[in-house]
Amino acid sequence: MIELTQSGSRHFRRLHFATTSGLALMGMFAPLSVASAQSQTEADASAGEIVVTASRREETVSKLPFTISAYGGEQLERANVTSIAELTRQVANFNIQDNGPRTSQGAIPIIRGLNASAPTTAASRYFQSPVGFYLGNAPITGSFPLFDIQRVEVLRGPQGTLYGAGSLSGAVRIVPIAPEFGRYEGVASVWGELVSHSKDQTYGAQAAINIPVSENLALRVNGRYEREAGFIDYRDVLKRTNDDYVSGAPILANPADVANSPGVYFDDPDGNFTKTVSARAALRWQPTDDFELQLGYNYAHAEGRGSYTDNPTFAGGPSPLDPRQTLRPTGEYERSLPTLEPWSRRTQLATLDASYDLGFATLATTLAYGKTKGEVINDSTVALLGVPYGVYYTGSPSNPRIVIPGSNPDTDRSFTEEIRLVSEKGGSFDYSVGVYFQQQRRNIGLHIYAPGADVQSAAAHGGSTVPIVLGGTYVPLRAGDNAAYAQDAVQRFEDYSAYADLTWHVTDRWQVTGGVRFFHQKFQQRLTALSTLFLFQLDNSTSNTTTSQIFKANTSYQLDDKNQVYATFSQGYRRGGANSFPLQGPVLEPIALLTYVPDKTNNFELGFKGTMSRLYYSIAAFYIDWKNPQIDTSTPFNLNPVVINGEKATSKGFEAELSGPIGTSGLSFNLGLAYAKARLTDGYSLPAGSGGGTVVPNAIVGVAGDRLPGAPDWSGAANIAYATSLGGSTTGSVNFGMDFRSNRNVEVRNPNVDTNQGIPGYALFNTSLVVERGPWKAELYSTNLFDKRVRLSAQNRNRNSVLRTGTWGNSYAISKPREAGLRLSYAW
Repeated sequence: MIELTQSGSRHFRRLHFATTSGLALMGMFAPLSVASAQSQTEADASAGEIVVTASRREETVSKLPFTISAYGGEQLERANVTSIAELTRQVANFNIQDNGPRTSQGAIPIIRGLNASAPTTAASRYFQSPVGFYLGNAPITGSFPLFDIQRVEVLRGPQGTLYGAGSLSGAVRIVPIAPEFGRYEGVASVWGELVSHSKDQTYGAQAAINIPVSENLALRVNGRYEREAGFIDYRDVLKRTNDDYVSGAPILANPADVANSPGVYFDDPDGNFTKTVSARAALRWQPTDDFELQLGYNYAHAEGRGSYTDNPTFAGGPSPLDPRQTLRPTGEYERSLPTLEPWSRRTQLATLDASYDLGFATLATTLAYGKTKGEVINDSTVALLGVPYGVYYTGSPSNPRIVIPGSNPDTDRSFTEEIRLVSEKGGSFDYSVGVYFQQQRRNIGLHIYAPGADVQSAAAHGGSTVPIVLGGTYVPLRAGDNAAYAQDAVQRFEDYSAYADLTWHVTDRWQVTGGVRFFHQKFQQRLTALSTLFLFQLDNSTSNTTTSQIFKANTSYQLDDKNQVYATFSQGYRRGGANSFPLQGPVLEPIALLTYVPDKTNNFELGFKGTMSRLYYSIAAFYIDWKNPQIDTSTPFNLNPVVINGEKATSKGFEAELSGPIGTSGLSFNLGLAYAKARLTDGYSLPAGSGGGTVVPNAIVGVAGDRLPGAPDWSGAANIAYATSLGGSTTGSVNFGMDFRSNRNVEVRNPNVDTNQGIPGYALFNTSLVVERGPWKAELYSTNLFDKRVRLSAQNRNRNSVLRTGTWGNSYAISKPREAGLRLSYAW
């Protein structure tokens, strides 16, 4: 089980408050500055001039005939961006709800509004991600901090004819810095941050070194450590035996009265901390001019407690669990919670890339093995006591120390192999063809505990059995069972694919591209479940095999050497699967929810892009038809996790980017604006179990015209930067920027469930001041400069049940508060 403490959290020396004030007055740093503090030449560079390999060939962003955004590694560092979730705040029509590293495995990446599920959860998802993620050329299993990165490329729209792993709505490539021959160099950084609403501090260190072993062999190694300060104060936590917040029984305030004793309560200030350790090693060998081999190993381990979630709506009063206890009201950055929520995750990825230049084309292969393993503890007390069968957990008489933690362990192992042939540029035809194989095994668990319930119930009834009362009927439960429910799913997935992308240069200005992907997929799932409360056992196996294809068509015309117009049609696809639950008994679900089918997108896009007077611009309009959208949800009464299908949805809108220098003054700017109207176009209606052994028709409902959740209609970012020489070898830059999102929904609106759907929009500001002199660099920076508390999503648990929790169980995912920090770096 996971056990964490905050020992050592206070030993980092606190920065003086004057530093924070100085940061705000000096106008420190904006996200993803176009200008570099290193030189005026770099300040003149624009985003359109970044060289990327998204098309499998080196090309600048402005020359590619599709929508792509690229961000350099130094830009990411200066924006204090260390994860993809943080990056999305600066990318038009790309959203990941950042609720902290705890939810990284359950947060859904949303490109162009294509999402029909709650945007984040602490548990691993049962369905495939709609977006493909790559580290270099290898699909990623899990996530890694963004450090020692050359660039990140965000491709909007399905990319199944260019990449081995198919995608429904887009792809993200993280390109690490490769080892370089003949150069011994490195960089090291340390930093510390003040975090508003916290008495703790964030601090960390990182370093990367490039070692030329010989003239054709080089090694690059990096390492990173960070401890992020918590800023949520937890209240009214039940003390548990051995500080085990999974199966440890609550400690009795009066050990002599097992049946009626209250629990022992305590507070945990700044409880939602995170510690992350990561490393990468890459070895590059080029024995001839034509052949190159690169080995890579990536490792990341993160652990912590809690997430970016508070509840300022609870007014205090008698505890719904034990009315003898009076709970204090909670405010912003506070939460009353019966149990702490520790978590941990370890991710590894090993890769082998080889390429051979045949003259007319380059033959390349990528082999990758990835593994991620994690466990997240959730407080399920309010959720499960708020359902119709909640009395099973409370017992009769009610357990005054009832606490119901849920454990969500998961393991994901994936082996992939891809072979591709990419032609050289310059002829009438360019082509990219490849074959791809993936073998994946996932284990996803859901384990619910009721620690101490057996002992309390036995004491209350004077016997060794544990009678739980529902409707006057006693159900015996074996003494010593802390696990009330255990569910484990084992998924096996295989993908055999062949893809091709062929471009015909009809004239010097006009080109036409066609793409196709053929795939054969096998999916198997075995789900076992055991409930000691409801006395049922499941062992269900399902499998399906799919053979299909998707297509792409693109044409572009160069208006002149620097500007082009293009049009694209592309298709995306995501596999189907199965659910599992009891078909009989008090928590039954109907057979209509057992399976879900694949979903598919047809993406239509028209765009203009290029450069004018050193300014890069990109404008694209799109329309997406989404059939059978998959929805990861829970049944409304039994809270069984299921994936279902809607009927149809669409997303339509535009994206615009503009960046470049302002004259020769050293000023530069970056603007981005996007609109995506993502809506259900057809309604749907499905039955669900009632929590009392019957089926409720039309219990899960989607209404045509309703918004898809998690993504705003409007999003954008703006940044202005100034770089100048400070004399001699000293340079400096001042940056200021903001990003905004309009209002959005938490989940697809179900008229049968009373939840708060609307989340207001927001705007956040970031600043920095960077000074460089020789190998030294100092950065003063601040994110969320004006310390705005932004609500990202909400859960309201005020249900009609045997337990009325009022607003006590409400929770709100929020943004991180203001961070003000100092980073010192040395490069050699």
